[in-house]
Amino acid sequence: MATTLETINTLINDRRRDTTSNSIDMTTDGFRAIVGTLQLWNSEHNWPWQITKTEITYNEGIDTYALPQNIAFKSFVDVRPKAQARKSQEFEFMSNNKFDSDTIYTYKFAYKTEDQKKYLRLKYGGQTQVLNNAIKVTDNGTWVGATAISNVAADLYESFGGRGSLKFDYSGTTGTLTNPDMTVKNVERYAQRSTIYFDIFLQDVTNFTSITLKVGSSASDYITNSITTDYLGNPITAGWNRCSLVWNGTTAVVGTLDTTRFNYIQTTIAYSSNPSTVSNRIENFFISENVPVVLEYYSNFMVTDISAGAKLQSFNDSGATGDTTLWTEEWDFVNEAFINSVLEMVFFMTGEVGDQQIVMSKVRDLIAPLKAKLPSRQRYPKMQITPDLNL
Repeated sequence: MATTLETINTLINDRRRDTTSNSIDMTTDGFRAIVGTLQLWNSEHNWPWQITKTEITYNEGIDTYALPQNIAFKSFVDVRPKAQARKSQEFEFMSNNKFDSDTIYTYKFAYKTEDQKKYLRLKYGGQTQVLNNAIKVTDNGTWVGATAISNVAADLYESFGGRGSLKFDYSGTTGTLTNPDMTVKNVERYAQRSTIYFDIFLQDVTNFTSITLKVGSSASDYITNSITTDYLGNPITAGWNRCSLVWNGTTAVVGTLDTTRFNYIQTTIAYSSNPSTVSNRIENFFISENVPVVLEYYSNFMVTDISAGAKLQSFNDSGATGDTTLWTEEWDFVNEAFINSVLEMVFFMTGEVGDQQIVMSKVRDLIAPLKAKLPSRQRYPKMQITPDLNL
């Protein structure tokens, strides 16, 4: 049976009348007490009703993935391949500062935050193929600049990947860089199940508009997309950016592709006004198959907004009494402890208990038996000891 906000309101007032002969306004103090209790319960434990899953697309050659902002991620439970044949493969959880230097584990993951955003670091396995390194003008086909792009040349010193890049000047508002005759690549296995990546260095992005990428079997047969962010969804910045074109069943296709003969790449870089820059750079066009991986995690969600059909961290409308907690049916036994926890909050708000620390202690005492009965499955990074070889 669902535990609704109305049920909680009724139980609280029933028990309060038993002890003080007074009810409490559940749209003000009572509602604040419920919200505060939900927040405290969430911070004190990882509850089984908070476990959920989301799918991450892994690409070989890429080790950082943005976690969706709307999943209210709290902590890891597990990471597993989605494919049934691969589900037995274990991923080692390690700290982010050990992820790059580790050479022991083939499958591993880590967690990092940067600029208030959450990221999954992931190393797994998948197929990848270089389309064009773009480190020499004529090494693999010929790179030609047009309109706003000129002075295309090799740069052996500045590189995102460390092998070199192509540099070019930009003057205007729309410029193309095209390689129409590179070595033929058979990408049949990647068709509609892959992502194409490349690295680009822009000196100025003040009036940057977009990068349109075309990749295909000729100038009239290609897949294409307009790119306005890096592959993580962050704004394009001055300096190096890694960008991507997802190739799936919804990707725009022009003409008739021959997936066994990809030999054409074109980038169109657009600005709203002329940046007039020199020594921009581009390199490393590669394609990587999309490998689905399932991330199982604890969210911060505690309730459901019935009208919106969405999970929330707390009730947000005292009048939406049909909204429910996430603990329903098999976890109904937690209601007793939750109602008593709310009552402790009510007693503090109404001044019947003057010491907040006493209230918090009582609530934790109410939670403790449930934590033992419903233990957390949270995974923690593997402890690694690095020996000092100088000793």
